[in-house]
Amino acid sequence: MQIRAYLYLMAAAILVPVILFAGFALRLLEAGERELARAAVVRAAERAAWTVDAELSARQAALAVLAASPALVRGDLDAYRTEARAAAGGPHAWPVLMDVHGRLLFETPAGSGAARPAGPVPAYFPAMLATNRAVVTDLLPGGAGGGLATAVAMPVVAGGRRYVLGTAFGSDHFRRLLAQASLPAGWQVDLVDRNGKLVASNHGAATLVGRSAPAALVAAGALAGQGMLDMPLRDGDPGAVAFARAPLAGWLLAVGAPASAVAPAPGGARRASALDLVAALAFAVAVSACFSRGHARSIRAALDAASALGRGDMPAQRRSRIIEIDRLLGALRQAGNELRRAQSTRESAGSERQTQLERAQQARQMAEEENRAKDQFLAMLGHELRNPLAPIGTAAQLLKLPDLDGHRARYAGDVIGRQVEHMNRLLSDMLDVSRVTRGLVTLNLEDVDLRNIVERAVEQTRPLMEERQHRLELRVPKAPVTVRGDQTRLTQVVANLLTNSAKYTPQRGSIQLSLAASGDEASLSVADDGDGITAELLPRVFDLFSQGERKPDRAEGGLGLGLALVRSLVHLHGGNVDASSPGRGGGSIFTVHLPLKHELAALTTPAPSLRRTRESVRHAPPAALRVMLVDDNIDAAVSLSLLLEAAGEHLVSTYYDAASALEWAAFERPDVFILDIGLPDMNGYELARRLRAMPQFADTLLIALTGYGQLADKVRAREAGFDLHIAKPAEPEEILAALALAGVHAET
Repeated sequence: MQIRAYLYLMAAAILVPVILFAGFALRLLEAGERELARAAVVRAAERAAWTVDAELSARQAALAVLAASPALVRGDLDAYRTEARAAAGGPHAWPVLMDVHGRLLFETPAGSGAARPAGPVPAYFPAMLATNRAVVTDLLPGGAGGGLATAVAMPVVAGGRRYVLGTAFGSDHFRRLLAQASLPAGWQVDLVDRNGKLVASNHGAATLVGRSAPAALVAAGALAGQGMLDMPLRDGDPGAVAFARAPLAGWLLAVGAPASAVAPAPGGARRASALDLVAALAFAVAVSACFSRGHARSIRAALDAASALGRGDMPAQRRSRIIEIDRLLGALRQAGNELRRAQSTRESAGSERQTQLERAQQARQMAEEENRAKDQFLAMLGHELRNPLAPIGTAAQLLKLPDLDGHRARYAGDVIGRQVEHMNRLLSDMLDVSRVTRGLVTLNLEDVDLRNIVERAVEQTRPLMEERQHRLELRVPKAPVTVRGDQTRLTQVVANLLTNSAKYTPQRGSIQLSLAASGDEASLSVADDGDGITAELLPRVFDLFSQGERKPDRAEGGLGLGLALVRSLVHLHGGNVDASSPGRGGGSIFTVHLPLKHELAALTTPAPSLRRTRESVRHAPPAALRVMLVDDNIDAAVSLSLLLEAAGEHLVSTYYDAASALEWAAFERPDVFILDIGLPDMNGYELARRLRAMPQFADTLLIALTGYGQLADKVRAREAGFDLHIAKPAEPEEILAALALAGVHAET
């Protein structure tokens, strides 16, 4: 194919989509105009329904005023008739008074004050009297001149007697009301009662009243409060009928518009656009033909130069009107020299390529080896962590056996001690590596229990959870999870995560908030079974203004700042946050990692002294001491007290909160206090300060027995008044050696 043909096709490829798009846009414009016109008819029906309801509401208000008439209270019906006739509000509306049996006491158009004989009770009477509320009737016989009428009736009690007040409307009343609607000429408005009978119309004779409305209109009105139908008008011309139901009366207002009013006006917009586009296409073809001749000459020059290069000749120096062709000719002239240089470097490039392949192979092998090493490490770690559990479990079951002799009990205790010590070493090594690699920074803020943060955040998001009927499951540990942070900002972080899950989870979904502490890190995760996160969105889910796909049933929107704020606040607290999701419809998990508040570090005593004391414990039993043990972990407190009583014959009193310990300390006057730090009512620091403030315990030995062991916490414990620190889990010999120090102090 010649370049000229390519240019023609290029012009066509550009213009044809433009033509198609223009035609499509015109069709959309016409459809939009059609929808706007139909919407105008629907709004007209709604306005007519509001007008009818407003008229009926006004009549009900007038009846409420008449119910308080003194004449009616006295039973003076003639005087009341005069008042009611003045309040009728038009020649086609008249007041009616009936008793509770449906007997007509007077009706203004009748012109007689005499009561009519009792007839059958109107059909609407039982429901009206039972509910004691005003009703609007459908078409009833009894209008002026024996025609049909409608009425608003209201049961009242006046002067100890019960009446039914009403206002009856002739067909011309609503006909005049509908005629006041500002509708274009040729539009019709029909008022249809609940039985499908025509009450009034702005077009047609009065004899239309009482006739049945079109069945299609009645059926559509029974299914929906408003809508639109394409159906012929009363004169037989095609048109569109919009209907709306008046809430107070339950009547149907139908507004019919000719077909010309809801169809876009005919015009030649598409025809004119098509002609313009065809002219543009013809112009493009002419321009393409003009330029194609010059391009063809330039291409032939380039072909000649390439042929010369293929023969080994240097292409002739030529110029064309196209810059790119000139550059091509120059490039062809340089190609010969480049080919010669390429030939000389091809061999060296081959050897270099081989070297690179070998290096890539080595790198791949190293990566595979590192991966295998990682798998082996994980397998070994799993083995080393699980392996001690078997003897620990067996020993625990052995201790539960009845009539267990002392030898076997000691053996079981030794097994548990050895295996726990082994696991403690493993965990300590891993935690040390974790702290070094993460480089945790202590924040100078306040101590915050994340359980309180979770409680505050759940309280903040409770309305949204209840609105969307989500089931929120909380997995919060019983022990405090303390971090150093800003309470308000951390609450904001958790609330944002809960809000995000609530928004992107369908109603009656499940959301799970889990709080846990592992090592020196607190992790808070929010998992849901909602929409999930696509793979494309996941890497940027914490970016500003990044949001998931909106759905029609999601009324609450946002600018996409919540998760970005979560990430910023978490980073300010020295933590990190990540998100995971299997994809669309698979739910998502957001996990916040925060450094725990540096655990209370143990105070160290001089190592040589402590070692000498341990040696003395092995060879000579320590003197009996009065020991007060304060720990909220009941199992740990009881087991330690039993150990101290059995091994050292010490007198141990055990308390599980700081308040009880303070209350009995002055009475028991212990020689040694062993205090846990994480107590429920008061931390160990404050308890130590209060004990030191008591004169009798100014020189008493205070030991911190805790799982916290950072250097900064040792300083804090020293400032609180502790003499020693023993990290959990502690060796029995270490605890007994610490008690021996109290004996040494007592002797000196």
